[in-house]
Amino acid sequence: MRTRTKKRLYGLYTILGFLLGIAILSGLVFQSVYSAQSYGQLINYLGLVRGTTQRLVKLELSGTPNDELIEYLDSILSNLESGEGEFGLDLVEDEDYLECLYTLQEQWEDLKADIRAYRLDPSFEHALLASSETYFDASNETVFTAEAYMHGELHRLLVVTGVLIAGIVLVWLLLFMLNFKRVLHLEGLNRDLNDKAGRDSLTHAYTLDRFKDVAQKLLEQRRGRQYAVFYMDFADFNYINDVFGYSWGDKILAQYASVLSEDMAEDEAFGRVNADNFVALRSYHTKEELYERQADVDRKITEFMLSSRDKHALVVRCGICCAEDVTEPLTIDSLIDRANYARKSVKAGTREGYCFYDEGIRLQLRAEKAIEHDMEAALRKHEFIVYYQPKVSPESDRITCSEALVRWRKPDGQMIQPGQFIPVFEKNHSIPLLDRYVFESVCIWLRRMLDEGKPALPVSVNVSCLQFYSSDFVKTYREIRDRYRIPRGLLEIEFTETILFDDWHVMNRTVKQLKDAGFICSIDDFGKGYSSLSTVKNLDIDVLKLDAVFFQDTGTLEKDRQLVAGIIHMVRQLGITTVAEGIETWEQVEFLRGIRCDLIQGYVYYKPMPQEEYEALLINESGEYGRDAGVRQPEGSAKRYLETCPAG
Repeated sequence: MRTRTKKRLYGLYTILGFLLGIAILSGLVFQSVYSAQSYGQLINYLGLVRGTTQRLVKLELSGTPNDELIEYLDSILSNLESGEGEFGLDLVEDEDYLECLYTLQEQWEDLKADIRAYRLDPSFEHALLASSETYFDASNETVFTAEAYMHGELHRLLVVTGVLIAGIVLVWLLLFMLNFKRVLHLEGLNRDLNDKAGRDSLTHAYTLDRFKDVAQKLLEQRRGRQYAVFYMDFADFNYINDVFGYSWGDKILAQYASVLSEDMAEDEAFGRVNADNFVALRSYHTKEELYERQADVDRKITEFMLSSRDKHALVVRCGICCAEDVTEPLTIDSLIDRANYARKSVKAGTREGYCFYDEGIRLQLRAEKAIEHDMEAALRKHEFIVYYQPKVSPESDRITCSEALVRWRKPDGQMIQPGQFIPVFEKNHSIPLLDRYVFESVCIWLRRMLDEGKPALPVSVNVSCLQFYSSDFVKTYREIRDRYRIPRGLLEIEFTETILFDDWHVMNRTVKQLKDAGFICSIDDFGKGYSSLSTVKNLDIDVLKLDAVFFQDTGTLEKDRQLVAGIIHMVRQLGITTVAEGIETWEQVEFLRGIRCDLIQGYVYYKPMPQEEYEALLINESGEYGRDAGVRQPEGSAKRYLETCPAG
């Protein structure tokens, strides 16, 4: 009887201990959740301070100051510093964090001072940018310190919780010894916990490590199946977070994971790498089947995004590596890397939204990385050289002007063509540096030609879209030109017709600024894209360059002849000089001469040539040295334009 009573008391005490442990654990969990939310809110606002400040500086530099943003940031920083304010941010009692926060507050005051100075004097732009970078670094450091503190606190709670859980598990084991069914139930719970431990908390997709484990086992157990690895992300996903908020971005990611989950078969898996990057392992019979499945998933997520209030959808970029397309046996890590290679090829804009991996992709990426690694030093060491391709008047067969082109000559003499390095410059947004390099090189050469009394003909230089829409583009180019004392009318700015469709108002304003500054303005590659004569009519340009596509069949097709003749006739009526580029046959020359095309550029007359060769050609064409030297003006409407330019 006493033994039974002792067992009952032992069981009662065990249950009471279990319930007490549960109560303590619940309190700790509640505290952990509250702390995580509080710390998460704190870090979100620190990130908001960082991102909003960058936006503030961009607005200042674009001439649209926003004092409301400054007041907003002041209130956030005040709340962070005092722990009191409208945002409900708690004061974190951590020495490192407080020191970073103090530094951030000081940098903020310096940044506001630089903003005020910039408003009074735009020459403080560089100081403002430098202060912005310093503030950005300080805000980064504050975020990292807050995250470190948060992780430390949560780790401490996790340790305590872990110890408590361990105690509770022991109690459970004692209870389950009395009830075998409860033991079986515990085993089921443990399986669920193990599965949850390998899943991402936001999307419930496998974590990357868990995905690798599962996918590797599936590859090893192929059973005659073919497998492919997918690497996916959204183009410009940061735009969603910045404009619509992180909560909407999280919903998109969670929904995408849900759609992927529905697509997965029993012997397939998917996981989240980080941010908006996902990986998946699919079995297949044909590659077309892989494409269709992924396209269906992406169609569903697009429909989800378009169903939102803002109706803004992003493109999914996907790289696919089929195990059958690699010769050597590969682990899941290697297959993921190769799928990522293919995805990067998509992001480079060289392929469609879906790209299957092949060895050519890896070789291309390696070549681009080599160019990217060397190009900064190449600019500094003047490895880029300017070539000139003359433009010839078909009436006199004399050179009237030229176009400046760029080549890359490595120290070992290897010549890299523009098609290899210009796309890399454009992709990493360094193309404006190359544009200015070429422009200044042309100015230096023209200055020397003028000083030496040699014939100096107008030169056209190309500018990229990034350069064209830079806020200080015209000012910078005018300053470079004036530094070398180049007369107005000797420099022509060429921009492609695709710029016309980006932002008409900005483009029209920039063209007017260029004209006022004494530059000749030219539309290049007209006809290559979405050509529009009505657009040309409304734009105050001087030169229209017709793309070679117009002249490829003029020797055989009467329809092409009539089209080209009609365009040139209409453009001439607008007082615009016409240039036909890519001309390669004398038959084309005779045709263009007959329809009164102003200038011809192409291999039929001259290929692009080094500066020294072009200079010798000009001297030779001018006859006796010095006889025809000096500034020679262009013919046609460009000459008429120069006659109306103010002196300077």
